[in-house]
Amino acid sequence: MTTRTPGQDPASTPSTTAGPSTDATESTSPGPDRPPDLTAAVLDGSVLTPGTPARTAVFEAVGADADGPATRELLSLTRHISPAVRRTALTLLGELTYGRTPWPAPAPAAAAALHDPDPDVRRAAATLLVRTGAADRARTALGELTDPGTRIALADALLGTPGASCPTGPLRTDPLPEIRLLGCLEELATAPRERWPELDAQILTEVTALTAHDADRGCSIGARWGRALHRQEREQDCYATVTRLLAGEAGAYGRRVGVQLAHRAFQEWRAAPGTLAPHLVRLLPTAPPGLRALVVPALCASRTATRRSAAALGALVPDPATAPAADPTGPGADPSAALAWDITYALATVDDPRAAPHVHALLTTGARPPGMLAALRGLLRAGAVDTAQLATYAGELLRFEDHDALSLALGILDALDPADAAPCVPGLLTALRAVCEAAEARGATLATWPELSLVGTLGRIGPPAAAAVPLITTLTRDSRRRPGHGALALARITGDRAPVETYLRTRRPEGRRTADHSALFRWLLDHGGLDHEQSEQLRAAVLGRPGAMQVRGSLLLWRNEGPPVATELLAVLPAYLDDDLFGPVAMTTLAAMGPHARPALPHLRALIDRRTRLPLYAGSADADLRADEQLLEAAERTVAALTGPTGPTDGP
Repeated sequence: MTTRTPGQDPASTPSTTAGPSTDATESTSPGPDRPPDLTAAVLDGSVLTPGTPARTAVFEAVGADADGPATRELLSLTRHISPAVRRTALTLLGELTYGRTPWPAPAPAAAAALHDPDPDVRRAAATLLVRTGAADRARTALGELTDPGTRIALADALLGTPGASCPTGPLRTDPLPEIRLLGCLEELATAPRERWPELDAQILTEVTALTAHDADRGCSIGARWGRALHRQEREQDCYATVTRLLAGEAGAYGRRVGVQLAHRAFQEWRAAPGTLAPHLVRLLPTAPPGLRALVVPALCASRTATRRSAAALGALVPDPATAPAADPTGPGADPSAALAWDITYALATVDDPRAAPHVHALLTTGARPPGMLAALRGLLRAGAVDTAQLATYAGELLRFEDHDALSLALGILDALDPADAAPCVPGLLTALRAVCEAAEARGATLATWPELSLVGTLGRIGPPAAAAVPLITTLTRDSRRRPGHGALALARITGDRAPVETYLRTRRPEGRRTADHSALFRWLLDHGGLDHEQSEQLRAAVLGRPGAMQVRGSLLLWRNEGPPVATELLAVLPAYLDDDLFGPVAMTTLAAMGPHARPALPHLRALIDRRTRLPLYAGSADADLRADEQLLEAAERTVAALTGPTGPTDGP
C-alpha cells in the first residue's frame, strides 16, 4: 500500500542562506563521496521526488557509506535557517532508514529537531527518531513533551514502525483524543472477539470528539480502521460502521472518516463497492468541497463503483461548452481540475462515453495528464472518439522531442486501425531516423525504447508503411524486450515470411532465458501456418519454461495443435490465473479451448469466489484494486465461455 510520507509534498521556496552552524557552511564544498547536487536538491525540495538524479545519487552514496559525507551533509541541513529545508532533510533521512535500522547517526539530530519552532519539522523529526531505532527515546519524549502535533507524530511513528515496541494501554488513556484513537485502532487489530464492543465504542467516541486529526497526514484514520477490521475479518461490521458514519452519527469529521473507511473497504473486500457506493453517491449533491474531494477518489478507485455512480460522477465534470477545460497537472493547477480529471479518467477506462467531451477539450488545450492514453483507449472501445482527429493529434505529438509526447503518440497510433494511422507514416519515419542517428552516435548495440516502439508502430500499420522498409532493413539492433521486432515489422509491411523465418531459425534461445517470440509465431500462423520445425520450436518454447513466452504462446500452440495439447496446457495455465499481467492472457487461451478447458473451471471459480482482493503489487493500493477487478471480470467471462451452450471447441 502506498501512503503519503510526512513532508513529501513540495517544499516551499527556501532561503539559500545557511544557518548559524559552521557545518552547514563547510558542507557546501562537495567531497569525493558526496553527490555534488545534493545541497541544491534539498534546498529546492526536488530530492524528495522519486527518480530524480540527486535522489538516486544520495541513496547510492548512503548505501555505500551510511555515515559518510552524504549523511553528514544531510545532518547539517537539518539545522538550516529555512524550515522547508530542515523538513526536507529530516524527511529524506527518514526515507533513507529503510533497510538500515537501527541507524543511530541521525538520532541526535532528530531528537534536537523535536523542539524546532516549525510544526512540520517537529513531525518529520518524530518520524525519523523512531525509524533510526531510537524507540526508547521516542517513548520518553512522548511522555515529556507537551506539543500536541509532535506527540501525535511520535505515537503515530511508534505504532506504525515495525520493531518499535509501544504498549497501547497507556495510549488509550492519553489526554489527547487523537492518541487515544490511535491506541484503540492498534489494539483492535489483534484484540480477542470479546473486547471488540468495548474498543468499537471508544473508537466511535474518540472520532465523534474530533474535528480534525493530525495523524491523517500519514495513514488516514479510516485506512487504519479498515486495516484493523480486515485483519479481524469483520467485513459486515465494516459496512455497518461506514453506513453509520456516512449518515452523520459521528459528526462532520466522522463522515470524513467514513469515506476513508469505505475507500479502504473497496481495497480489501470485493463486495464493498457494490454495497457502499450508493451511500457515497448520496453525499455528492450536498457535500462540501473538502468532503467531495474524498468521495470522488474513493468512487473512482473502483471500476465497479465508477459504473454504479457514473451518472452522478459525470454530472460533476464541467461542460466544455460553458467552462474551458483546465490542465490538471499544470503549474498552480486548480484542485477542481484534478478532480474533474479523476472522474474523466475513471469513466473513460470503463468505456463510458460521458468522458469524451472533457477528454477532447483537454486534447484541444494540449494538456497531457497521466492516464490520457488509457482514457483514449477506453473511448475508442466505446466508439466515442473521432479516429481521424485522434490520428491528427498523434501526428502533432510526433513533432515534440520529449519522451512523454512520443509515448502518447505511439500508444494512440497502436490503438487505431492501420488505415486511420497511415497518414502518420512520414512523421514516424522522421522520428525513427532521428532516434537511429542518436543511437548510432552513442554506439548503442541494442534497440532503445524509442527505436523499438517506432519500428513496431510502423509494422502494425502494415503495407501503408512501405516507405519505412529501406530504413528498417538496415537496422541490426535487436531487443531483449521484443526480440525480432525488426523482422516482424518487415513481414507485416511486405507480407513476406522470410524475415521472420530467418530470425527464428538463426536466433535460438540462449541460457536459462526463453525469449518471447510469440508475436513472430502468431504472424506466421496467421500467414500460411507453421512448418514442422517451427511447430516443434513453438512447442519447446511454450512448454519448456515458465514466463511470458509460455503464457503468450499458449494460444498459438492451441491453434496449431488443437485438442491433443489440451492436457499439457491445462498443466501450466492455471498457475497464471491470479497474475494481473498474465492472468487475462491465460484466460483468453482457456476460453478459446472451450469445453476442452473445463478441467480449469475449479481454478477459475476459486478465483471468482474469493471475498477478499488478491494480493497483487500493481504499484498502489488503488492500482491493486482495479487489477483485481479486471481479473475478476476476465474470469467471469471465461467461465461463461466454458459453460455456455456453444463456443470454440476446435484448434487448427
